Amino acid sequence: MTSLETTDDGNEDNKQQPKIYAKNSMDRFGDDLCALIVSYLTFEDRFRYECVSKQFQRTVFESVVDITLSDRFINKILKRKKIKRQLLTRIVIKFTNIETIDCRGITKKYEKLFESVVDITLSDRFINKILKRKKIKRQLLTRIVIKLTNIETIDCRGITKKYEKLVPEVLQIFRDNCRHLREIYCNLRENSSQTMSSLLALITRIGNFCKEFRIFGSLINGIEPKSESQSLIHCNRLSHLNVISLADVFDSTSRHILAKNLTKFESYYGDQLKGQLSAFVAHNQSLRSLTFRTDLSAFVAHNQSLRSLTFRTDVKTQETLNQMSVQLSRLTQLRDLRLGFELCVDKLSVNESLRTIGLNCKQLQRLTLLLISSPDYSIQLTLDSLGSYHRLKRLQLEYINIDINANPFKHCKRLTHLELILTPKLAKVLENCHQNCSRLQYLYIRDFDNIIDTECLSHISRLPALQTLVIHCYQDIDLSDNDLNAVLSSSPKLKTIEIHVNNEKKFYSK
Repeated sequence: MTSLETTDDGNEDNKQQPKIYAKNSMDRFGDDLCALIVSYLTFEDRFRYECVSKQFQRTVFESVVDITLSDRFINKILKRKKIKRQLLTRIVIKFTNIETIDCRGITKKYEKLFESVVDITLSDRFINKILKRKKIKRQLLTRIVIKLTNIETIDCRGITKKYEKLVPEVLQIFRDNCRHLREIYCNLRENSSQTMSSLLALITRIGNFCKEFRIFGSLINGIEPKSESQSLIHCNRLSHLNVISLADVFDSTSRHILAKNLTKFESYYGDQLKGQLSAFVAHNQSLRSLTFRTDLSAFVAHNQSLRSLTFRTDVKTQETLNQMSVQLSRLTQLRDLRLGFELCVDKLSVNESLRTIGLNCKQLQRLTLLLISSPDYSIQLTLDSLGSYHRLKRLQLEYINIDINANPFKHCKRLTHLELILTPKLAKVLENCHQNCSRLQYLYIRDFDNIIDTECLSHISRLPALQTLVIHCYQDIDLSDNDLNAVLSSSPKLKTIEIHVNNEKKFYSK
């Protein structure tokens, strides 16, 4: 039985009513109250009481965000002076919310066990722990670092502007005490050529890359506008770079390129930098993954072996769209293609363009398609062209102000993963999926407008191979526990339903 978490967002219409349980059922207490109760348990007691109920299993480890390691703990997971890795893994996977680990209390007896730590990610929380009056406790940090002598990689890209000025000092302490340090992932900030001059040769990745491709999604820039892009020329081992503009990788005076031999690159603005793009491509022949918004021809000519490509652009004429599809179709080794088109005029058609790509890129297995248009335009989307994608297994589809044809997935027999984002007329889209997508194992639906209903669930329940259903929404959906449990019971292979509402998750499982 799945307990219902009651929510109250101030709107009486959206308030869910608690379900009535037997007096001896632990489920009569909501997860929030249960989590508060079990938060007072000791570390050992959490494992003892985990078996009380499924509700305890869901909540007993959630409140643990800080953990202190001691000799006693290490001794518990040792066998013949070696870590019981399987046992430790079973413990760690229960504590998914851990943010801070304090191992300063471990004595020399067990210090050698830290030799296996080779990668570390620094966060704001870590920096805050080693601060005193806004300054680094150098002695404390040094005591921590000397225990981690085999660190090879440090990732500090997650540190925000609040603490970014302290990053060079922290990295220098690691550099001085970790003789095996080989790689640093970071962001270049103001005066980086001065504050990080001794560290630039170790930097291999700059900036974070977008995990989810959105047509309006902003890139996380690795180089601030005020920073000195000239620092890039000293990052001679740089392989991954994320910037807002392609201009960031060129010297502002000489126009010489500063980043060479990259394997992954993301840039959003570049429409008027065609000459720069050619120079960039000439010096980055080993590029494997690229995200940009500019002319394709120069890039395609030098990267025939590319396997993964992200491309987004505005489309103002049918001729432009056709030319882009011809250029993309020359990348015959593509396995993963993410396309984002903002259609700026009426009656544009992407169908033949998609067909051109599919007929030539025969290795393509993943396709992401994002289309946006004005509500004043009349643009029809038919996905018959997907019949040309004979190896397509994963499809993500998002479209706004575009009308899709009925039975859109009739040529997607091989699909195993399908993601539908902001999809109007969802019931019509899903209607024949059980016949056309008989191999579909994973279905993700992002529903911002509360359009998913019992008719949609009825279509979903008929998918013969579906194992996981994820519904992501910004407000409570008009579906009851009984509706979702009915899908579980009627779908032959469905194991899990995940409901994401804002930052909260709710699970249903067999």
